[in-house]
Amino acid sequence: MKDKIMIGSFCFILGFFFLFSLLDSDVFVSNSERRKLSLFPSFQISSIKTGAYFEEINQYLTDQFPFRDLFRRSKSFFVKWFYQKNISHDAYLLEGAIYQLEPEMNEKSITYFTDKLNWVVKEYFPNQKVFYSIIPDKNYYISSSYFPKMDYDRLYQLVSERLLPSFQEIDIREALTLDSYYRTDLHWRQEKLEGVLTLLESKLQLKKTKFPDRIQSYFPFYGAYYSRSSGAVDADTIQYLLSNAIESTTVYNYEKGKIESVYQEENLKNIDSYDIFLSGATPILILENHSVSNGRELILFRDSFASSLAPLLLESYQKITMIDLRYISSKRLLEVEKIDFSKTNQDILFLYSIPIVNQSFTLK
Repeated sequence: MKDKIMIGSFCFILGFFFLFSLLDSDVFVSNSERRKLSLFPSFQISSIKTGAYFEEINQYLTDQFPFRDLFRRSKSFFVKWFYQKNISHDAYLLEGAIYQLEPEMNEKSITYFTDKLNWVVKEYFPNQKVFYSIIPDKNYYISSSYFPKMDYDRLYQLVSERLLPSFQEIDIREALTLDSYYRTDLHWRQEKLEGVLTLLESKLQLKKTKFPDRIQSYFPFYGAYYSRSSGAVDADTIQYLLSNAIESTTVYNYEKGKIESVYQEENLKNIDSYDIFLSGATPILILENHSVSNGRELILFRDSFASSLAPLLLESYQKITMIDLRYISSKRLLEVEKIDFSKTNQDILFLYSIPIVNQSFTLK
C-alpha cells in the first residue's frame, strides 16, 4: 500500500508539472536572474543531426520550469536559515543587501592599472595637471568582522606610489557611506553623491553648485547582484536627478553615431536598469551643455560609476568628454574626430572603481 501511494504521488507530481508547463505561457526574462530565458527552439534538421536541438530543448525546459523562481528562493532561504550560510553564488548576504566577495588584492592588476594611466598622461597630457580618484566598493564600508575584505589602505597606497607626480588624488572615501550604494548592485546611488560632488568641485576649483532636487524614481531595480540571492533580497528603487543643465545637454554616442539625451528612460525596463544613465557601457560620449557658456571642459576617463556622476557635473562644464578604455584602445583616441586634447581650458580626471583597479586587464 505504501509503495502504491508513493508511485501515485510521484505520477501526480509529474502529471501536474507537465500539464502546468503546457498551459502556462513562456517567460521571456527572469528578473531574479537578470537574463533572458530560453524559448522553444525552432525545428531544424541540421540541429537534430548535431545534437544541438536536444541541448536547446533541455535548456528551454530548465528555464521554463514551473515555479522556477519559487524553488530558487526556497533553496536560498534553506541554505541561509538551516545551514546558517550567508554566502550564495560567490556573494555575501548581510542585513538585507548583497555583496560581491573580493578579498584578494591583485598587485599585478594595480601595476597594470597605474602603468596604463601613466602612459595616457605621458602621451596626451605631458605638461598638464591631472586628477584621479578611486571609488571604493561598498564592501569598504562594512563594519562586520566576519566579512572578508581586502587591504584597502594598501591598495590606495600602491596606486599613489606608482602614479606619476603630476597626478593629484581626490580621496572621496569620507564622502560616501554604505547607504550610498544600492543593496542589490555594486554601483553608487546618484541621489547620495552630494558629498562627492562638493569634494570634486573644491579640488577642481569649480564654482559651488546647487545639488539637483528634482527626483524621478523607478521600481523595481534588480541590480547586478540580485540574481545571486535567488530573490532573498528585495529589489531596489533607482532614482535619477533632474536639473536645467541636465535637460539642456545633448549626448553624442560615438558607438551609435547619434545624439541622445542624458537619461535613456526606455532602458529602465532593460535587464540592467542602470543603463538609464548615459545609455550604459560605451567607449566615448561627448556631453555638450547648451545652458552654460563658460568654456570649461572636462576629460573624464571612467568606468560605469561615472555614468551617474557626470550628469551632476554639468552645472560646471560646457563640455564633458567621457572615455571608457575598456571599449576603445588608448592608442586610438586621437583618431576620434570629436576628441581634442590640445585645449588649455580642460580638466583631466581619471575616475575608477576598485573592482576595475583590481581587475584592470580589461583596459586597452
